[in-house]
Amino acid sequence: MISTVRLTEIVADLGGERGGERGGDHASHMASLTDDELLEVVAVGEAVVRAMLAQQVRLAGEISVRSRTELGDEGLSRSQNFTSPVKLLAHVTGASARECKSRLELGRKLRGAVLLGGGEGPAPFPAVARVLDEGVLGVEAAAAIVKQCGVLADRGCSPEVLSLAEETLVDQTISCRLTADETFRAAIHLREVLDPDGAEPRDEVLQMQRSLTIAQSSDGMYRGKFALAPEQGGVWMSSIRALQSPRVAGPRFVDGDEYVIADGRTQAQKNADTVTELIARAAGADDMPRINGAIATVNVHITLDDLENGRGVGWIDGIDQPIPASTVEQLRCTSPTAATLFGDKGEVLYHGKAKRLFTAAQNRALAARDGGCVWPAATDHPRSAKHITRTNGFQTIIRPEEPTSTTASFSATSTIPICTNRHGN
Repeated sequence: MISTVRLTEIVADLGGERGGERGGDHASHMASLTDDELLEVVAVGEAVVRAMLAQQVRLAGEISVRSRTELGDEGLSRSQNFTSPVKLLAHVTGASARECKSRLELGRKLRGAVLLGGGEGPAPFPAVARVLDEGVLGVEAAAAIVKQCGVLADRGCSPEVLSLAEETLVDQTISCRLTADETFRAAIHLREVLDPDGAEPRDEVLQMQRSLTIAQSSDGMYRGKFALAPEQGGVWMSSIRALQSPRVAGPRFVDGDEYVIADGRTQAQKNADTVTELIARAAGADDMPRINGAIATVNVHITLDDLENGRGVGWIDGIDQPIPASTVEQLRCTSPTAATLFGDKGEVLYHGKAKRLFTAAQNRALAARDGGCVWPAATDHPRSAKHITRTNGFQTIIRPEEPTSTTASFSATSTIPICTNRHGN
């Protein structure tokens, strides 16, 4: 255990208080490092961090022991006027409650049980404790090993099996230089090998935790949270990856040597758009449930004047927040939408049927011809088509085609494919 004096000296050295080093000197020194020297400094620095975090975990374990419930007001956290050791540790260290909780849990699990006479039993995970104290094993990897070995213990595995699992994971992590994520996956795999009968009860717990909640916020956005069982997550992720793959849109052609990524969306925004598109496609499938004989339909209300002039707002049934006219036009091209048009006096002028404005076969033909969305450097798979007309000899106006059917007229020369990244607005 490093003394407080020595720790203070280390902090002073790392903080640059010795030798008059300041931020600018640090920056110039780092810039002068070669690539190999930079990586070496990072590796050595991480070793220092591992050693310090290991000590912090051990100290957190001692705080947990001194703050155990049976001590009541005589416990450390209560005597310091804190309701829990988590709040005490967070106050002292300034770390987050989540980080403090993980340190306390790991530190407590590495300690032996407190005996009736006040003594302490043998440490349950000696191999992890040893390499953790040596600074060889990281805290995250140690937590993964301890957690999965704890699951085996709860399932009634023998001490010999637990010891074998612990030593196997420790040796594999160190010898193969596994990351914390790789150690976690290895621990999961070994757990299933040693306890195959535990898969069913563990899955039952996960199935009971699955959920999805979504609600409209005051700003009009829909927000929620979800928890998916492993097989459900697999379906989601494989579908999202497939639809976001660059191969989906087909070949792309650019002018000259210039290639510009026009898609400025974040990954989170892409995920939201992808899931929405998946739901819209599924809703229009032939085998989906019908309501009064119709597929799931978005009912949009807008005045004829606003729709023709591209201004104003539209309203979707059941949603309080309005949408701009440009979004209404986009919905008419990309979603099963029933548009209700109103006159100046509120009279209903038109109520359309829920149908796409271009057939699926027409959309596929356009995508094959143009290689995807025609917007420069767009990478998304096209979901809709737009009709183009020319005025004054040079100005191009993009507007949705009139509703078509398999027998209606269709001019491929005056139609282009567009993705849903608002390129058709």
